[in-house]
Amino acid sequence: MNLPRLLRTSAVRLAMRYALLYAVLIALGLGVLYWTSARFVDAQLGAGLRKTLNELALGHRDLDRKTFLALVRSRLRADAPDGLHLLLTDSNGRPLAGDLEGWPPGLPADGQVHNVWVEDDLISGRPDDEDGYWPAVGIRLPDGDQLMVAYGVDQAESLLDFTQGTMGTILGVSIALALGLGLLQGRALLLRIDTLVDTARAIGAGRLNQRIPLSGRNDEFDDLAGQLNGMLGRIEELMAGLRQVTDNIAHDLRSPLSRVRNLLDVTLLEAREPAEYRSAIERATAELEEIIRTFNALLEIAQTEAGSFRGEWTSVDLSAVAQELGELYRDTAEEQGKVLALEIQPGLSVRGNRHLLAQALGNLLDNAIKFTPAGEGARLQAVEDAGRVRVMVSDRGPGIPYGERKRVLQRFVRLDAARSTPGSGLGLSLVAAVARLHGATLSLEDAAGPGLLVTLDFPRGSAA
Repeated sequence: MNLPRLLRTSAVRLAMRYALLYAVLIALGLGVLYWTSARFVDAQLGAGLRKTLNELALGHRDLDRKTFLALVRSRLRADAPDGLHLLLTDSNGRPLAGDLEGWPPGLPADGQVHNVWVEDDLISGRPDDEDGYWPAVGIRLPDGDQLMVAYGVDQAESLLDFTQGTMGTILGVSIALALGLGLLQGRALLLRIDTLVDTARAIGAGRLNQRIPLSGRNDEFDDLAGQLNGMLGRIEELMAGLRQVTDNIAHDLRSPLSRVRNLLDVTLLEAREPAEYRSAIERATAELEEIIRTFNALLEIAQTEAGSFRGEWTSVDLSAVAQELGELYRDTAEEQGKVLALEIQPGLSVRGNRHLLAQALGNLLDNAIKFTPAGEGARLQAVEDAGRVRVMVSDRGPGIPYGERKRVLQRFVRLDAARSTPGSGLGLSLVAAVARLHGATLSLEDAAGPGLLVTLDFPRGSAA
């Protein structure tokens, strides 16, 4: 893993910001802890000093001078390891007992604990550099003597130094942990992003079948990968469709264009009668109109499949659309000696594009009448079933074999039974594209008897 690249990631930068914030918060918390610890130490030292002073004052009251002086010396020896300092002076300030050479300046004999400055020259038998502010308390005894009890600064400073060292260690470990977790998080994030980048690079190189692997954690990266994979699948499908359309156009439109050109070339080889020219032009025009219809159908299919059809999307009265088309194609069927039965429930509506829905339904009716033999009948049904709008078109034709039903939804696919009928093989392809755009289910099944039953099933909630 490239460390400079890792340090530039948003995760690591965010972790550093949080580490700095944590450091400030922890420092504030430890500062409060240090202040309360110092106050607690001062309180404990003060309580100890007052207790020792009271004990010695009781001894002064109950004992003779010689015994009391011996008590002071013994107490001093017993408490020496704890940093206790004692001083007993007469009324003139001359030391009588204790380990201090004199009464510290600024210490009143009022029985209260004070922090007083004690110089090195007042400390007998001690090395230099022990001067400092000591907690001390002094009183005046009934006979005029003065008694002082103090703690050396070493004990308090050692405790506070230990506290400071512990707090510094906690602060350093906390910052190190925050930065370490940030680096780990940044590394994990960078690995996930590298997966996306590698997939994008492979797709950019033309391998459209590449997909982003999922981690199985069902986190936001898996959600993003799922959405991107769906988008990539759709892009691959559209690209495959584009290649197919290109191939189909090159294959299926070359013949009619060649026929038009050959017709015009033959017509121009020699002088002809006006009627012959007119006949040739009419035949060429008919071929060109078929080519234009094919191009328009391809354009509508492509726009519909891409979801970019530029049409109005409103509430469509599907009953009215089915009724209008049914009556139109019923007349066409009667002209061909066929029957088109209508069974349309009123008040059916869906949300969608009226033009595309009418185009899809018209294609189904055109196929049904085209493949129904003379004297037979086709049927158009539009009903509501459990809140779903269902449109069914059935015929009495040869039907479509089960294994071919998916293939006939592709562009320019025409089965052997349809070779002798006019058409380009785009009708069912457009119907499938319109169904996908409207979220409807398109199914091809055997009719009740010979023939095909095509069903457009609009989902619940699509009704306007």
